[in-house]
Amino acid sequence: MAFSSSFGTGNSAEAKVKAMHLGLRLCTERGISIASMELDSLFIVNCFNDLLDPPWAIEYILRDCKNPISPNVSISHVFREGNGLADRLAAHGHSCEGIATFDEDSLPSTCFAAYQADLLGQPQYRPP
Repeated sequence: MAFSSSFGTGNSAEAKVKAMHLGLRLCTERGISIASMELDSLFIVNCFNDLLDPPWAIEYILRDCKNPISPNVSISHVFREGNGLADRLAAHGHSCEGIATFDEDSLPSTCFAAYQADLLGQPQYRPP
């Protein structure tokens, strides 16, 4: 399962935390258990793991993200190049109204190559 959504105005930390929150909610609704999470923001990973104090604008969302997952779920940092599909889905979200969910057969055409590269473990770079 994958998704895209527009979160309106705000900074990147807010968008990443809102995306994590929505992803966890969608997994819970579908009965998908979480074994690990990778985020491309080391700042958010450190806030989630209580290594940094989060800004007030995202503190309540981070707190709510901890509810649906087991305490032994690993949450780690991955560079954006290591998860190209998430990067493409985020870009696709700017044109979404509401929440768009996908499976591997219904990904937007702009995301399929990134999905294939992620499966093969190939890093991806944004064009200049």
